[in-house]
Amino acid sequence: MTTTLNLTEILSSLQDEITVDGAISTEHRSFYTTFRAQLDSHPGAFLAPEIQRLMEEARNQMAGEISDEEFQSFTKAVLSKISTKELLEVETKEAAEARSAEKVAEMIRVAEEEAREKVREEYRQKAEAEALQAKQEAPAVVEPSAEELESLVEQKAKLAEEEARKAAEEAARQAEEAARQAEEAARKAAEDEAMLAKEAARQAEEAARKAEDEAREALRQEEHEKALAEIEAVKRAAEEETARIKAETAAQIREAQEATQRAADEAARKVEEEAAKMKAEAELQAAKQQAEAELQAAKQQAEAELEAAKRQAEAELQAAKDAAKLAEEELARQQIQSAPIPEEPVEPEPQDFGKKEIPDLPPPQGGAALQPVGDDGDANPMVKIIVAVVSILAIGAGLFLFL
Repeated sequence: MTTTLNLTEILSSLQDEITVDGAISTEHRSFYTTFRAQLDSHPGAFLAPEIQRLMEEARNQMAGEISDEEFQSFTKAVLSKISTKELLEVETKEAAEARSAEKVAEMIRVAEEEAREKVREEYRQKAEAEALQAKQEAPAVVEPSAEELESLVEQKAKLAEEEARKAAEEAARQAEEAARQAEEAARKAAEDEAMLAKEAARQAEEAARKAEDEAREALRQEEHEKALAEIEAVKRAAEEETARIKAETAAQIREAQEATQRAADEAARKVEEEAAKMKAEAELQAAKQQAEAELQAAKQQAEAELEAAKRQAEAELQAAKDAAKLAEEELARQQIQSAPIPEEPVEPEPQDFGKKEIPDLPPPQGGAALQPVGDDGDANPMVKIIVAVVSILAIGAGLFLFL
């Protein structure tokens, strides 16, 4: 039987052996580490020869040295796992063989029943066929009665059942013989394996007991206390290192979280600033466009109002000119009507509307004629007002056109 171990079984047995006295030396730790590396790089199954070879290679490659007794105790401790595992496998195999024997017995019983039933049915059908054939071949013979025919069939069936029983017994005997031989072979193999496993377990137990006795004898209280102190120091250092690593890890996590939060805040602030900037630019652009539109509308409105005022001023100027012309004509007409008839025609002087004398209007209902206004400023006030209004309108129109 070929038994293999897994990595956990090998290392746990070696750890138990190394720590049996409560102290782990530097050499033992080096051997364990080197052997663990050998196991990790091994590609195949962990058989007993392979395990022993790897342990020898680890001993040659380790830092420092271990004694032959220590190496043998380590080897026996690891290989004893194989003997224990083989015993378990033998017990499992025996249980499986017992279940297999029960299944074989059940199969034999079922086969016997089926064989008996099959032979009984065949002989019954054969007897009926022979009786029918005999009846057809000898018609002159007196036909047997139903009782005789049934008796004949029953005799044939008994013969068939007897033959079937013999055949089933022979088959059962052969099956029992085969099962017995298989059981004998399995039992012998199991006994051999159990004997080997028992011997290996005894040797391993004896070696372990011897090693334990030697270790107990060699162990002193001082070494034991020293080992305990070393273990406690290592444990305390491990706890301190674990606490330091946890604190550093927590600080790193906290710094990473703070950095992440700062980055998120900065990104949010930039997004808000960018959004505000874009909003302000959009509002500025909208205000600019609105101002330009309002300016353009105001310009167009001012131009329209200016054009309307210009046309109105021109119309008012033209109306003033027309009114002045009418006033001048009326004044001339009144002067002609009111003036005495001269003996000789007098050449009229050109009139200057800025300084000319305008006679008063004639009184109503044919009143006396008005006298012309001289240079002393006695002109008709109405005429002066009309002339002043016309002059103001002319000056305003001129200024408007100039502007």
